[in-house]
Amino acid sequence: MTTNGFELLDIATAPAESAEMLEGVKKAWGFLPNLFRILATSPAAVEAYATLWGIAEKTSFTPQERNIAYLAIIYENECTYCMAGHTNLSKMAKVADADIYAIREGRRLDDAKLEALRGFAAKVTRSRGVVSQADVAAFKAAGYTNQSVLDILVLAATKLISNYTNHLADTPVDPFMKGVEWAAPGYLKAVA
Repeated sequence: MTTNGFELLDIATAPAESAEMLEGVKKAWGFLPNLFRILATSPAAVEAYATLWGIAEKTSFTPQERNIAYLAIIYENECTYCMAGHTNLSKMAKVADADIYAIREGRRLDDAKLEALRGFAAKVTRSRGVVSQADVAAFKAAGYTNQSVLDILVLAATKLISNYTNHLADTPVDPFMKGVEWAAPGYLKAVA
């Protein structure tokens, strides 16, 4: 049982509509990540996240760029579970350790194009999409397009589901995340 009474479901204990989705996740990952075990409580939520995850892989971003953007979004949303998970997923996608740890520490990236991506993804997340024309122009001047602008929204929507779920449930990290746990900077505070 997690915070707010969420259970870590498995294929046998999840609603039937979620169980099929969990079987696919287990086959793809080799295990059931705790995030999916919580999302399975709502068949709509687990399907939405899995579907968006798949769609995010079709964006205009390379795997490295997609992970840079995810890390920036996760940093802004202060999701400790996803930061740990995406640290390792980013390494698997061959994102440079220097870039991964710069984002985890709230620092800028040395590569100008990747920094434009990191900064824009962070700003879109922080401002809930309300950015200036100058922000969009600077992002596009770094080599991105209008498609890239909208593709950031796909990534942000994907992470909204996972980051918010993890906040609500206080999802425990999975074994593959051990050693890369992360303490959020603490800008976000629970509203009373």
